[in-house]
Amino acid sequence: MQKADETKQNEPKRKKSKGKTLDGTELPKPSIFYSDRFKIGVASIIAALFIYLITTAISDLYSESDSIKEVGLVFAILAGVVPITLLQLKEVHRKDSIDRNLPLFLLALTSAVQSGANLIKSIEHAADRNMGAITPELKNLRANISWGMPMDAAMENFANRCGTRMSRRVVILLEMAMKVGGDIANNLEMIQKHVTELQNLEKERKSSLAPYTYTIYIAYAVFIGIAVILSTQFFSEIEVVQGMLRENMAEGQSAGMFSSLASIEISELNKILFNMAIIQAVFGGLAAGKIGAGNYVAGIKHIVIMVIMAVIAFNAF
Repeated sequence: MQKADETKQNEPKRKKSKGKTLDGTELPKPSIFYSDRFKIGVASIIAALFIYLITTAISDLYSESDSIKEVGLVFAILAGVVPITLLQLKEVHRKDSIDRNLPLFLLALTSAVQSGANLIKSIEHAADRNMGAITPELKNLRANISWGMPMDAAMENFANRCGTRMSRRVVILLEMAMKVGGDIANNLEMIQKHVTELQNLEKERKSSLAPYTYTIYIAYAVFIGIAVILSTQFFSEIEVVQGMLRENMAEGQSAGMFSSLASIEISELNKILFNMAIIQAVFGGLAAGKIGAGNYVAGIKHIVIMVIMAVIAFNAF
């Protein structure tokens, strides 16, 4: 009971230690103006405005239609969104690398503890190994421990820097193993098996959902093909009929039941198909990213591929 009361008393202190130094002073928060996200965001906005203004000027000077302006708007939006998305994807890949190497980290801890080292020394030795994106965080954890930071606070900082649910779960299990005591090597082996099983389940989920990503691409390619056929074959015949109707109407003859065809704007129909292709690319790409990688950010690369397919298809044929 006394240990439980001490643990409850220490929990608020642990929460308050987040973002503070050992003496309790608040750590200054880094300014957002110096972050990579802010710098890349500003550069992306400038690039997007530049692309849109250039394409608008070219469209006004050398083209009577708005097709160049519309394509420029699409690429301007991509120029504004893609760099931020690539930065976010880099962070996603870093977190994936951390989760992939967590079983290796736990295996290194288990082997070190079985050879006679305690858990803290095992963590310090594991930081010397090459384990992908988790290695810098382990070195930071080792530095915090060597500077005298409490183990709970150091592990909490490690989980915050990793930023994944799996790493936080591992930290909680490691803290429980240290508090419970007993056969730590056996506890570490159980944690390592648990994390490995979770990752194997995630791999099976991704492999089972991979065909659905291909289905989205196939459906989009079919839609693009039908749109191109309509634009190049069916709409061109309507233009021929419109020419014949105008000649008959100029001679004073009635167009009859086909009079409504004379007022159809073929360019507007092509614009509608192009806009539909862009909308399908956006939502299809987001769905492909969610299905394939488990997050919508990964769908941006699918959106870019599909938008490029639409631009090529509607301008090359």
